Amino acid sequence: MAKPHAHSHSHAHDHEDDEKKLAPKVEMSDVGPCKVKLRIEVAAERVHEEIEHKYVELNESVALPGFRQGKAPRPLLEKKFGKALLDDLKFELLNRSFEEAKAEKELEPVGNPDIAEPEKLAVEDNKPFAYELTIETRPKVEVKSYEGLKVKKPKVTVEEKDVEAVLKGYQESKADLVPVEDGTAKEGDQIIADLTLLLGDKTIDTAENNALFLTDDISFYGVELKDYPKAVSGKKVGESVDFPVKLPPNFPEKAHADKDAVVRTLLKSVKRKKLPEVDAEFAKKHFDMDTVDELKADIRKKILKEKEEAAQAEMGRALVDELVVQNDFPMPEGLIASGAEEALQRLQVDLTMKGLPEEEIQKTLEKERTSSKENMAKALKAHFILEHLAAKEKIFVTEEQVEDRVARIAAQYGRWPHEMKAYLEERGLLAQLRRSMREELVREFLLSKAVIEEEKA
Repeated sequence: MAKPHAHSHSHAHDHEDDEKKLAPKVEMSDVGPCKVKLRIEVAAERVHEEIEHKYVELNESVALPGFRQGKAPRPLLEKKFGKALLDDLKFELLNRSFEEAKAEKELEPVGNPDIAEPEKLAVEDNKPFAYELTIETRPKVEVKSYEGLKVKKPKVTVEEKDVEAVLKGYQESKADLVPVEDGTAKEGDQIIADLTLLLGDKTIDTAENNALFLTDDISFYGVELKDYPKAVSGKKVGESVDFPVKLPPNFPEKAHADKDAVVRTLLKSVKRKKLPEVDAEFAKKHFDMDTVDELKADIRKKILKEKEEAAQAEMGRALVDELVVQNDFPMPEGLIASGAEEALQRLQVDLTMKGLPEEEIQKTLEKERTSSKENMAKALKAHFILEHLAAKEKIFVTEEQVEDRVARIAAQYGRWPHEMKAYLEERGLLAQLRRSMREELVREFLLSKAVIEEEKA
């Protein structure tokens, strides 16, 4: 796979503004679903002009010993810089001619172009510069009826146990940590401990006075320690417990990666959560409400709103799923394959971090391979349909809506909105956020045009 890409060598684009078109000759043929082959040729005289232009630029920008700037003899420049200059020009010609071909043929590529034998391509003076490439293009989408679709609305109810669960969470969050009298740890407690990582009888890492809650989300160098709380449970202050761990492939010290090791935990103190009473005082102190009933009513309202939003989102997804089934069009195979492969790689990393044995990981990946491809095809199809409808119905996301969403995400992470925006921008996630927000709006639009059937409880 080679793709045209821009080189940023000296003065490569000083004449960008008045850059003369290469006007390549372009032949195009279909070679599969959403796949075209292009033969692109830049005429010999245009190649000559571009080379001449490059030497003029070069002469103006370098000072060779014994010559005034701009006065170095051409043979000397050719000998010293010729190869680099032609290599540089090759990438520039690839880039520019491909961009022009794309515009001329009104192509909307997805993924990167695949150039035939890029290493054999060379720019020669007074000779045409020609190459072939295949590229996948966006599917031609024409969505049949998308208004008046039927959709079932899930029944939304709030049960007493939902309210109690939230109330329990409130209690937990306002709990005090109190030392345990007999110093015996149990699951859910907070321990202070010295941790030692042992490989055989060799100590390879230590960490003193670590505070840990004995819950099942403890991880060590990215590896989940599933039964660790069970192992520490029942141990007293002053006692130590050894827990086996397989070091991950990305362990900082390469020599120890993938080895079986032991985490030794020396207990130094144990604290337990003391939950406050849920009474009028609790409601007043923490939530500024007069009674527990008032607090429960508020919780009920919040849960109802969340469940209503979840039901709306579910209906939106159901409508898109229906459009995916109803509308058939050829899809870019390569895009599906690369997307599925990426999803499998992410899964592999997750399973490795969970500490699963290699053969089990491979088995899971094999099982997932087919469904991963099917899911990717479905997800991409949904994406193309949503994009098509957004353009057709002129549905856009305003900058104000984006700012608002970024501010909400920032609040969740306890960061400033401008900080969050910079973070998303740096990672190229802002465009992704805009895209998913636009798709959300299209789902809302579909829902506004749908026939909603209430589900009976």
